[in-house]
Amino acid sequence: MIGIHIIIGINTLIFLSLSCIHLYWAFGGTWGSTAVIPTNTNEQPAFMPGKFITLVVAFGLFSFAVITVGSAGIFNQWIEYHYVRVGMWGITTIFYLRAVGDFKLMGFSKRIKGTTFADNDTKYYSPLCLYLGTSTLLILMM
Repeated sequence: MIGIHIIIGINTLIFLSLSCIHLYWAFGGTWGSTAVIPTNTNEQPAFMPGKFITLVVAFGLFSFAVITVGSAGIFNQWIEYHYVRVGMWGITTIFYLRAVGDFKLMGFSKRIKGTTFADNDTKYYSPLCLYLGTSTLLILMM
């Protein structure tokens, strides 16, 4: 059982770190921002997320951290564990879908390759999403 608590801790730290990075970007930070937006073959951004969308993502990632901590049962006196499980299934689904991708710009199914984003996606982002989906599923099964 201690092993599952280690996974819960790792996932929580990942979600909190990603949330903080998104907050940094939402409030004007630029470090790393050019390497995380999907681009076309000319390295032109496929979209430019605004401050509001970036804050929504930051809040979502923070929520994933809270849900993941909740899977350890620490919120059981305030919320039925069923709701935490539903949230964990949502996290699993979201990250598996992100790992598979959109069959064009991101995920293991992407067709556009050779860009900075595509290379980072193949090396880091999609494997991280696959890890988060799988580890969240593992937490659910315990």
